[in-house]
Amino acid sequence: MSNCGSMGIERKRVRVGQKFRPDNPKHVQRVRERIEEDHGPGFELDGFEPDEGLAIFKRESNTVVTSHAGNDSKIIKLPQGTKQSDGKSRAVSLADTYPGYQMTTFEPHRRRAIISKLSEDVIRARDAISTALRAEPWDIQVSKRDDEGYSFTLPAGYRPSKHDDALHEVATVIIGEPGWYVETDTHRRTGALVPAELATFEAVYKTPMPKKMDAFDHTKKDHFQVPMGIALPDPGQSHQVQYLNLEAHQMAQLGGTAGSGKTVSINAYIAYLLARRAEMVIIDTPSKSADFMWCQEFLIPGGWGCDSIRHAAATAEMVRQEGARRAKELKRQGAVNWKDLPADKGFKPMVVVIDELTALYAMDSVPKIPKDAPPKQVELKERAEATNFAKSLLKDAIKNIAAEFRFVGICLLASTQVASATTGIDPALRTNLGHKLLMGSKTTEANRRLVFSRPEAVPTIPHHVREDPKASRGVGAIEPEGDTPAVFKSYFRTTDEYRDWLISLGVPQRSEEAVTPDASWVAEVFGEDDIDDGGEDLGPAPEAPKHRPGPAGSKAVEQWDALALDG
Repeated sequence: MSNCGSMGIERKRVRVGQKFRPDNPKHVQRVRERIEEDHGPGFELDGFEPDEGLAIFKRESNTVVTSHAGNDSKIIKLPQGTKQSDGKSRAVSLADTYPGYQMTTFEPHRRRAIISKLSEDVIRARDAISTALRAEPWDIQVSKRDDEGYSFTLPAGYRPSKHDDALHEVATVIIGEPGWYVETDTHRRTGALVPAELATFEAVYKTPMPKKMDAFDHTKKDHFQVPMGIALPDPGQSHQVQYLNLEAHQMAQLGGTAGSGKTVSINAYIAYLLARRAEMVIIDTPSKSADFMWCQEFLIPGGWGCDSIRHAAATAEMVRQEGARRAKELKRQGAVNWKDLPADKGFKPMVVVIDELTALYAMDSVPKIPKDAPPKQVELKERAEATNFAKSLLKDAIKNIAAEFRFVGICLLASTQVASATTGIDPALRTNLGHKLLMGSKTTEANRRLVFSRPEAVPTIPHHVREDPKASRGVGAIEPEGDTPAVFKSYFRTTDEYRDWLISLGVPQRSEEAVTPDASWVAEVFGEDDIDDGGEDLGPAPEAPKHRPGPAGSKAVEQWDALALDG
């Protein structure tokens, strides 16, 4: 930095009116006193413009010409008695005296100010940044960056919680444009407005399909990380995988309207966990279960609870009893959580995927009929009552699974379009579903309130993503337990691709008969003496079942064991 001494002339132009007389000492003294109140002593009358009624006073001051932030600058000596509150008047005075200069530093305690030549865009940025920081322009230093952004210093009063929103507005609206972002370093007290493009999504992100996937090991933290898609990055950051961390919580709620991408997300979830050899169970309505026919053969025996509401309830009860069995086994081994077991004695995770939960829970209307009603009406009434009984059993089982069996390695993903108490999904169930996902680019605030625990903390889908047909397809928002909420886009593969991948990994396959709840087990769940399944088309009963139809110790298993021995 080079310095050279020089004499500077500071001038003040004061409107005194046309009656002012420059040869009248009292007039001159009165104006001089006015000037010195704001700017200190040393001013002398230098001229008078009678037509304008302006008196010009000047003062000689010592200045040092230096280089400041890459611009020509001058250090101005301030008069004795200058106060901090004089900053605004001093800035105006110096700008008037030194055209083209702005006061960039004001240090009355050191009796000096620095004035600098600033470009118009730097002046504009400085004014906007100082307003956002609630500071005077001369309390911060602003300079242009090589990338056309701006660097600036932070005043002592900077607080992220108070000022970052306003700085973001400066970056994206006032100075820059959408995509620009703010960086701050509170330790170094520096900041920057950084130019960048708006982050968006590609049309498709394909689900990773490694050629080898180790079986689930509860002692390995990375096995709990279920890759769901790609997260929309913060400005200036790169795209990263969005995981669902089953170590943080094993229960999840997935919402979204028709066509929003719920099934695509569920398929990615199912495929990963099947590839890890998890025990998979699916419960759905018969009309929607076609979405998951691709993975039916990879389910556990009795794990396809989709052909009727009775099957759904029987499968859910099977899971509940398996949870109770695991709890006893944990106690026997002296452990309190499945994650505490040794690697060679642990449980496989049992994953329960429930789709269309609202439809499964919705009770049928039971018609009122007279005592002497014809048989057909009686049959309709009894059928509705039987359906509602099955739905009650299903609802109780799911409620217990979500509330009680995380510690034994049971995972639950519940999907529905509308998750409210009026549709049977009460707050107690939603509370037990730790991870929250809401699919769809144009969800409403009402949708968000029914899914997210703290909707105000979950980002909304940005306008530029929402309005882009390719980028918006398959997007949603996630409120993961123990992690930062985000906007993400689901991974995608065709169901044929998922199936071929699982077969290539050697995931065990079973027949449709094997994964469908056994008629004996269904009857046992409903407290029936025979195995009539209510007239449902279950297909011919096998001579000897090829799978365990229910939990250990059940009547259906005893029958299975006897038949197996006989066969």
